[in-house]
Amino acid sequence: MADELARDEDDHELLTFNESAIRLREEITATEAALRADPPAERRAALQARLSALTDALARNTRQADDNPGDKGFLSYQPPRPPGAEGEAR
Repeated sequence: MADELARDEDDHELLTFNESAIRLREEITATEAALRADPPAERRAALQARLSALTDALARNTRQADDNPGDKGFLSYQPPRPPGAEGEAR
């Protein structure tokens, strides 16, 4: 849906649960504002579907943040070292 709700597509940074919740709330607010503008029926349906998806995502994000407080997930991932790699001179 390429329209006024499109955001910067070059923004590929990793977000914490809190940062992603803020962004989701911003998108929800923008979508609700677009719905208040009384768009045509087809556009309204697309906006309502978007709003539903965003609110579901916010609920999932909140659940995950509550289940894993302070969790860094893959940010703390350390790949396995090959056998014998420890202590070898490089």
